[in-house]
Amino acid sequence: MSVPTSVPASAPASRTTVETAGRDAPPQSGAGLPVVPPVAPPPLAPAGMSFESTVPRELVHRSSVAEVFVTDSRQTGEDAFAVAAQLPRGHLIGEGPLYDFTLLLEVVRQAGVLAAHRHLDVPLASAFILSDLSLRTIGFDPLRIGTKPANVVMALDARPKRNRAGRVQGFSFTGDIHVDGEPALIGQGGLLIVSKAAYRVLRSKRLVPDHPGWLLPRFSAAAPAEVGRRDARNVFITDPVSEGDHREFFAQLVVDTSHPHMFDHPLDHVPGHLQVEAARQLAIASVARLHGLDPYSLAVGSITTSFTDYTELDQITRLRATVDGFQWDEQLGRFTVPVAVEALQEGRTTTALRLEVAQWK
Repeated sequence: MSVPTSVPASAPASRTTVETAGRDAPPQSGAGLPVVPPVAPPPLAPAGMSFESTVPRELVHRSSVAEVFVTDSRQTGEDAFAVAAQLPRGHLIGEGPLYDFTLLLEVVRQAGVLAAHRHLDVPLASAFILSDLSLRTIGFDPLRIGTKPANVVMALDARPKRNRAGRVQGFSFTGDIHVDGEPALIGQGGLLIVSKAAYRVLRSKRLVPDHPGWLLPRFSAAAPAEVGRRDARNVFITDPVSEGDHREFFAQLVVDTSHPHMFDHPLDHVPGHLQVEAARQLAIASVARLHGLDPYSLAVGSITTSFTDYTELDQITRLRATVDGFQWDEQLGRFTVPVAVEALQEGRTTTALRLEVAQWK
């Protein structure tokens, strides 16, 4: 099974255990990573595409206007789309000199949801379930925060899956992201789409934060400097520890349902981009400790995720990272360190990720 990436902000937080149908182990080395094509000249935004204001928040399933980053979209082919966005120079989740990887993931999510609603006629009262996602950095220079907000254009090629009535039930996609005209990232992924009624049935037996019997495990977060963060609000793991194998590090997931970015609206599960950010933090902390590097000098070069089940809010989530050795990345022109991360609940893998950590400066 997979884990929801987006439920309409107006939908009440529903509450079951879902049947696993995906892999139970981390992706193998290089598995699922998009093949990097020769870098083409920067595409121009389609004529008339605007960066002047964001789209209505309901089109990207956000509650706060401040959490909407996409500004426009155009259909450029039968199932091809261009989506515009603007990256803010200052944002709660963006702290360093580079545009934050978690922020970029959210832009990709919003681009997919917007294209589905605006161009594929997916009803607004739908839940989007992310099955897998791969995102690779082409270069760090386009991601440096400059003296003005960055304009982003994402070219998206979708392969919709329709039922006999022609309704879109999901789609796989590939895409590339240009930041201020410069190629920055490429990615691919898959989404399932279900009605709000079907989602409620699927999740009807889960406890949610407003249930009187619901208790959220509370752990103390690691120091921000350990994970390359500066704001304690943005630390989502406990202090990593190594148990036996010096290449393995463990941490507990720290969940704050009041976080205005991760929980823009009430959810009945741990959102996918929080898990990705937690995996990023554990990977950076582990690489820094094992190889003697400064966490602030490290960034994600690529990430591949496989969401095999829901990660529940009312269960303890243990994260396990396995760190590899240095390898040379021709595209980035620098060394990277592969790290496999698993999210475990009651000994069962709910999410498997593989990251490549690079020393970007």
